Parts: sequence; C-alpha cells; structure tokens
Amino acid sequence: MMPPNCCLCDKGIESGDTCELISFAKTESDREWHVQATLGEGFTGHPPDCDWFCDIHAHAAKHLVHYDRSAALLYLQQNEWWHLIYIDLFDRDTPPSVQKSGVGFESGFVEFWDKILSTTEPDGRRYPSDYRLSFSSADLNYSLPRDCTELTTIKQHTLNLDDAMNSITELAKGQAEQMRTNGLSGAAKHLTQQCVQLSPNQK
Repeated sequence: MMPPNCCLCDKGIESGDTCELISFAKTESDREWHVQATLGEGFTGHPPDCDWFCDIHAHAAKHLVHYDRSAALLYLQQNEWWHLIYIDLFDRDTPPSVQKSGVGFESGFVEFWDKILSTTEPDGRRYPSDYRLSFSSADLNYSLPRDCTELTTIKQHTLNLDDAMNSITELAKGQAEQMRTNGLSGAAKHLTQQCVQLSPNQK
C-alpha cells in the first residue's frame, strides 16, 4: 500500500495532514488485480482503482468516482486546473504573476480566500494588491471588486475564529460545488448567500 500522501498536492505524512483513500470505478484490469489479490498468498501492492487525497482534494475526487482512477485524475488536470494570479496595484508597471497553481476547484478557492483575506483589513480597507483566480478556460476568472462588502463580511467573520481556515475551506467547497453546476455566477451567488447568513451575527 502506498503511503497516505495526496496524489494531487504535497499534503500527507510529512505535513501532518490526514488523507483519505478513495476508490474509483474499476477497469477490467483493476478487477483482475483484485481477483489475484484475493487468491494469491502474500500478494501486496496498492489497489490500482484507489488513491490518496487530502481533505480538500477528496471533496473534488468524490465527484468523479464513477470514472476509473486514471480518467478521474485526467479530468481534474484538464478541466479543473487553476492559477492564482497576484496583481501589484502599487506598481502598475509590474505585470501580474502566477503565485500558485493546482487542480480541483476547491483548492483554488481556498488559496484565493487565504491570500485575499490576508491583504484585507476588518473595516474593508485593502492593501495595494489584488488576486485573481484563473481557471482552465481563458475566459473564466474569479475576482472581487475593490469595494466588496462581502469580502469585508468574510474577513470579520473569520477574524476571531480559532479555526478560520476551516471556515474558509467550507466556503471554498460550496463555491466549487456551484462552479461545477452553474459556473462563475454560481460561485458568486454562493458567496452572497453565505454572507446573508453571516450578517446577522456580525457585531
């Protein structure tokens, strides 16, 4: 059995993150492997229809368990890759730069929120920088306006949480779900809905 390290990122044993083993649809050769594993004494190895995923990538992988393992990973790599773009607003001559890249809508939204919240004050003031999440299709870009009240709401909500990253992750998962079914408009609508739920709790 392969060590429990995410097959899509660097999370796992060394980072102290728990990974989940997810099974996909079996191909004919996968079924033959399982037959041999059942019959053969001392038969060892990693099931070819399974792989390890960290929490955030497991959420993406579970949408694809009807594919075989290779097809599921290929789908994510081709259809759900993203780049987190940093934009320096202080020096307009500095071109936008890729800060991080990955696959799986969830992980992209987590990175986006983690970075943009770190450059936002609780009262909504923002540093002279910005971030944009670019997806596999060149015309799909997620960003927030400079005067975004929803960003302020999320910042204030996570400010005093012991586990702010967990709250960000749940928001990212919800936006990823909507991204798959309704595109960017769905991701934006999910943010609005979350902020409506949070607003009564704001001090």
